[in-house]
Amino acid sequence: MTIRDNHEKNSKNETAETASEIQVKLSLKRIAQFDGYLNAFADVNPHVLLEAQTIQSQKHGPLAGMPIAIKDNVFTTDGLRTTCNSQVFKSFHAPYEATIVKKLREAGALIVGKANCSEFAYFIAMGTMPSGFGSLHGQVKNPYDPTQDPLGSSTGSAVAVAAGLVPMAIGTETNGSLVSPAMRLGIVTLKPTLGSVSRHGIIPISSRQDTAGPMTETVLDAAVLFDAMKGYDEQDPLSVDHPSLAVSTAETISNSIKGLRVAILDYEQAPYTKQEQAMLDEARNHLERQGCETVSVSHKIDLISNLKTLAPEFKRDINHFLAKLGPAAPVKSLTELIAYNREHSALCLPYGQAIFHLSEGADMRLKNSSYLTARKQLDDAIEAFLAIFSTHQVDAIVTGRITGYAPIGGLPCLHVPGVSMPNAEPRGVLFIGTKWSEEMLFRLGYHYEQATKHRQKFDDKLLEPYVTY
Repeated sequence: MTIRDNHEKNSKNETAETASEIQVKLSLKRIAQFDGYLNAFADVNPHVLLEAQTIQSQKHGPLAGMPIAIKDNVFTTDGLRTTCNSQVFKSFHAPYEATIVKKLREAGALIVGKANCSEFAYFIAMGTMPSGFGSLHGQVKNPYDPTQDPLGSSTGSAVAVAAGLVPMAIGTETNGSLVSPAMRLGIVTLKPTLGSVSRHGIIPISSRQDTAGPMTETVLDAAVLFDAMKGYDEQDPLSVDHPSLAVSTAETISNSIKGLRVAILDYEQAPYTKQEQAMLDEARNHLERQGCETVSVSHKIDLISNLKTLAPEFKRDINHFLAKLGPAAPVKSLTELIAYNREHSALCLPYGQAIFHLSEGADMRLKNSSYLTARKQLDDAIEAFLAIFSTHQVDAIVTGRITGYAPIGGLPCLHVPGVSMPNAEPRGVLFIGTKWSEEMLFRLGYHYEQATKHRQKFDDKLLEPYVTY
């Protein structure tokens, strides 16, 4: 039974102690018990239990009293810092709250704390730096296997959900930072359509690709969280007031998938392993049993390095972001950020800052020929990928491999666990759609999840060698 299951059960049978108090106490207990080792949290909200005790008189919203972790690159104004796991931001308190945080609070959510992340969302160093590491808070641990990199930059959010510290968390992705840790840790996540979720109040990498998304144990929980955080925001220049945002994905999630046509995708240059192929065969069988038509499609991966466009976009967007912070900014530009790290290199740069240097040398006007060439190559690759939908007349693409097509193209992508952990190599099924197709992807993912039930409750015995009970 998940924490959210307990929340619903307790809310129907309340005693003097409210359902919110019970769930928050459970989260705080597990954080105290396990997070000294896991390091999933950068900061814990010291007032969250008091908030839980008072929220009963304000019952409203689908997340009423639900404890949630927020990735530490998202602004909150509750006394918690926003550090991006960087020494530069070690004392930074956001001057305003991110739009998605406001929406979550309006839906009744309680912010338990800020989830640790890879420093600057893994956009500082190349090569040997492990995911989940930062110069301020150190390394986030994989609860299933401490020798395995937890992947992505939303590592604390993913670990907090996977190990049962919180039922839900918010992560962010530019290219893989939601889906990669979700696959490695066996949880559900949605990388939403670009423009469906506000980025106002989130430390950026690239406005062309950045988005926040839900990280949960179940597909239904991801839909509930997505419904609470999505919506148009005039403070985000790429936000779109699209009709699909008015649809409750949680309410329609169990609706039939009969009649949908799905492409089961493989890649010409990278054949699936036996385990991956077995997982996709299982997915195909379950989808067909529920009335979906499937077709096998092979695609040649034609994406160049995304770094060629992200580096100059980062320089432009981080400089603009820091400038708008005004006096609150700990540094005023990427140049100052690099200089601070260099001046405190023993503390700040155990893995260097090669990506910062690459970005600093780029043309932030985005008019350089090398940038324009790379941008066109990526855009052409996205068009070729999108042609799968029209050529094969499919509603969705199903794959067992994480690729850059969805994040670079701004497309929605839902990850659902495809194996039962910890007794299998981490694998997951990804459902990719055209823009604004989240409602359909949630239905596909939900029916697949209900048929397979691969997600298992975390076994605390896995942590016995590392913690004291």
